[in-house]
Amino acid sequence: MPVIGISGSPVPNSNTDRALRIALDATGEETEFIKLSDYSYQPCRACLGCEETNVCVLKDDATALAQKIRYADALIVAGYPPYGYLDGRTKSFLERLWCLRHKHGFLRGKP
Repeated sequence: MPVIGISGSPVPNSNTDRALRIALDATGEETEFIKLSDYSYQPCRACLGCEETNVCVLKDDATALAQKIRYADALIVAGYPPYGYLDGRTKSFLERLWCLRHKHGFLRGKP
């Protein structure tokens, strides 16, 4: 499975994108670059509907992306700090990965 790189920057060919591509290239592995602004998703609702299956019950792009990440060898997340903290789009996506935590901890130990 590839190393997946997630860019939270909405700016085309942003500094965040370029830094992430450099990091992905440095792995020497098969990689996949994902730009979150190309996807549509809702924030986590903390409904715990994912508790038994490790699959989010919300049917949007984040559900499929989470499953890609589940099977990836590694994950690199690149966000930007518009107000001195991680941007909302990236943080919201990371919260959607909560579904991978229940029961089996699919992100545990994943670099």
